[in-house]
Amino acid sequence: MLTLLCRDEADILESMLRFHLAQGVDRIIATDNGSVDGSLEILKRFERRGQLTLLQEPEHTHDQAVWVTRMARMAAAMGADWVINSDADEFWWPEQGSLKSSLTQVPESIKGVLVERTNFLPPVRNIADKTPFYQRQTLRERVSRNSLGKPLPPKLIHRAHAGIEISDGNHGAGVDGTPISAIENAGIEILHVPIRSYAQLERKIRQGTEALQRNKRVSAGIGDSWRKIYANHLSQGTLPAYYDSLRPKPAALAAQLVRGELIDDRRLLKALGNPLPRVAVITPYYKEPLAQLRQCHDSVLAQSEPCLHVLVADGHRRRRINHWRAEHVRLPRSHGDIGSTPRLIGSYHAIGLGVDAVAFLDGDNWYRPDHIASLLAEMDQHQADFVSSSRTLCRLDGTVMGPCPLTDPERFIDTNAMLFGRGSFHLLHQWVLMPPYGHLIGDRIMLHHLKNAGLKRQHLNQVSVFYRCAKAGLYRQMKEPIPEGVQPRPDYETSFRQWESDGQPPL
Repeated sequence: MLTLLCRDEADILESMLRFHLAQGVDRIIATDNGSVDGSLEILKRFERRGQLTLLQEPEHTHDQAVWVTRMARMAAAMGADWVINSDADEFWWPEQGSLKSSLTQVPESIKGVLVERTNFLPPVRNIADKTPFYQRQTLRERVSRNSLGKPLPPKLIHRAHAGIEISDGNHGAGVDGTPISAIENAGIEILHVPIRSYAQLERKIRQGTEALQRNKRVSAGIGDSWRKIYANHLSQGTLPAYYDSLRPKPAALAAQLVRGELIDDRRLLKALGNPLPRVAVITPYYKEPLAQLRQCHDSVLAQSEPCLHVLVADGHRRRRINHWRAEHVRLPRSHGDIGSTPRLIGSYHAIGLGVDAVAFLDGDNWYRPDHIASLLAEMDQHQADFVSSSRTLCRLDGTVMGPCPLTDPERFIDTNAMLFGRGSFHLLHQWVLMPPYGHLIGDRIMLHHLKNAGLKRQHLNQVSVFYRCAKAGLYRQMKEPIPEGVQPRPDYETSFRQWESDGQPPL
């Protein structure tokens, strides 16, 4: 297991959590120390997935040894074998295999492993650069030194123990006052990214030092580097110059690379450079024109919140989609259920990859660029299991008619306007369990199950889904002439009657 104490580390936190879970960490125990930058919300998402146990300490005293000791003992109580006590800016990198396989090979007699760490250089100071840290920071020191000019002290991985005591800084541990003995090399190193921007450095020094000053337990020697930078630079107004001094000028960089003092290390870039989006958009398709499918796909790519687009061929695959930036699932035959089976299969494919939410978009419809971001923000803010919006009705040629007058969060929400969070994933199987007549009114049946389950729902009164009207009824509803090529209105009433005759409540 891995323990983590963090405060305001949103720029790196999700990458760090995903990396270590992928490396075989069974569970993360995290303490959030009063974060206000979105870190707490990230931790809560992993908690809802069942991958993280979350503790909160709102008092800003950075009582690291006390809080990490508590987490390490919790890990022992939860059945951990090894415990890694990590900071949010550390990536514990195995030379071979995974962290789990590397630690499994350590002999039973060994109770601790010392792991060396080296720093990546901070990027050039540029407040306009919003690219992820792993894209901006690929130069790493071969040997990193502390404020005294000595190599950074290693960190400790230890076997779980109910009476473990962790020292400040996570550099050592003991039981009943006796330090744990440890070997120096187990094929693991720490890739350390302590400074990722000027704003992050300033926040870290200010928050960390002032928290330590409030802590009556620790001595003045704890956090010595933070305290010196605070006194000598932040308080004196010279922190920008200090930041700039941490990165050599281009000529010096080149010389240090030649001498091997710096290493061009792109391992984090490779490992983190293609993170899985939080949201998957599932598009079942049958025989829609390729141009419509392309418009649908482009609208997913254009989302301000990156999405994984999963297109599911319902028996009629389009080979060109293999070259799109999407997951292409191809079913060998059509199920004849208006996309219900492809929706479920696409959803399970995405959930198996690890997404946090699933939306749906039929192949002849498209999204406004902020659609997913707006629904996801609403889901996060209210910790909702399901979020929905309204839709804009469009003619066959794509021109806009206006907002849909039918949307009612208690009676009708179009499938294309639904966002299912993890708390509602267990209802997705209803796409295929509904009776055959139900697929025609599948969106209403799914809303019925959502309401019946008592899940927390939120609705946004925004018309951010563009719905291409291919049936006559909506044109009449909008008092529009019915264009050529439009299908007759389906017989919804028969489906409603059959639903009620089966003993179900009116939809």
